[in-house]
Amino acid sequence: MSAPAVRLALTDPLTGIPLSRLRSWVAVVVMLGGTTFMSLVVTAVSPVMHAMAEHFGQGGHGKLVAYGVATVPSIGIMIGGPVTGWTVGRTGTRNFLVGILTMFGLVGSAGLYVDNVWVLVATRFVLGITASGIVTVTLIMIGEYFTPEMRARMLGYQAAIGAAGALIIIQLSGRIADFGGWRAPFALYLLAIPMLLMALAIPRKPSGPSVRAPSAPLGSIMVLWPILLTIVALFVASFMSNLQISFLLAADGVAKPSSQSNVLAAGALMVTIGSAIYGPVRRRLVDRWSLRLSTLLLGIGIVTMALSHDVLIVALGCAIAGLGTGLVNPTVNNMLITRAAPEARGRALGLGYTARYAGDFLNPVIVQPLTSAFGIHAAIMAVGGAFAVGALFDTVAGRDPEGATLL
Repeated sequence: MSAPAVRLALTDPLTGIPLSRLRSWVAVVVMLGGTTFMSLVVTAVSPVMHAMAEHFGQGGHGKLVAYGVATVPSIGIMIGGPVTGWTVGRTGTRNFLVGILTMFGLVGSAGLYVDNVWVLVATRFVLGITASGIVTVTLIMIGEYFTPEMRARMLGYQAAIGAAGALIIIQLSGRIADFGGWRAPFALYLLAIPMLLMALAIPRKPSGPSVRAPSAPLGSIMVLWPILLTIVALFVASFMSNLQISFLLAADGVAKPSSQSNVLAAGALMVTIGSAIYGPVRRRLVDRWSLRLSTLLLGIGIVTMALSHDVLIVALGCAIAGLGTGLVNPTVNNMLITRAAPEARGRALGLGYTARYAGDFLNPVIVQPLTSAFGIHAAIMAVGGAFAVGALFDTVAGRDPEGATLL
């Protein structure tokens, strides 16, 4: 049986007058496009990690710079998540979104002309804060405007669009870098400008308790800690492709950015599919089983990447892990929105992205020492094996991730 058609008729809360159909659709496009900007943070530079490392120095120094450019935004996201949840309630969603999109475009494109390492890293830190703000405020809007059943579908659509955007960005980044060098992909951050213009279609003060309430009790946030810890663990694995596959492929003799982007695109495509099917999956599986399935897929995919020196097998591993990541994103967002009190949603969603990018930040901290000791294939195998075994053990033991972490 097909799903019922979505009828969009958003209302301006200041006047009570329904928005035009065109304006409603533009507003929803902005809401669904929020995660695309989070995807931009890492995927725009993923295919040029190796080239960037060569530009900034020989040996380990250049590699550290490349790691910094890729991972420092995660620190900004970790800080920006909670701050965003607090700030949106005082500025209104539309005003906040317009300001944060402007900042995103300015600092994101800095790599086009900045050559000082410290300035570049500083702009990446601010970029992380702005990306966190964009995705958090669009998630708040979805929570406010849609019923719980429709919300699950919209969260799946949003994650799917973000993943599809990542797929396109990876392909563009690799090809742009082939022609214009490692700096050229930083121009992709200027996509914030057309989104900024569309954001003006959103009413200035969307109604909803998450916006009106000045604060949320600390206890309403603390009850979410099992979910937040689970998110940290899962995203150590989810970021394996974006952070490590460039170096894995380079170690196997595949250093051309466009060739690397093709491998990464396989994962991004499956993230899109995994996110798009979340709505139907959610009707058949509760969130705890969706997370178990996601963890198993991540583990199997990462192990597959590590087992082979063949590009096609590495791409297959990225695809399997990508399917797991695609299910993870809307699942954890739905868990946070559903379990948080309405007045705490902003802070809960912000902390969710803090947890995600804590996983991003921890990924090289875990993988690099293993790589130095045993080689990159063995390091990736160890991480993937841990997740696969953990998922199987958790399934057999029947533990509930709503009351304990998965691993």
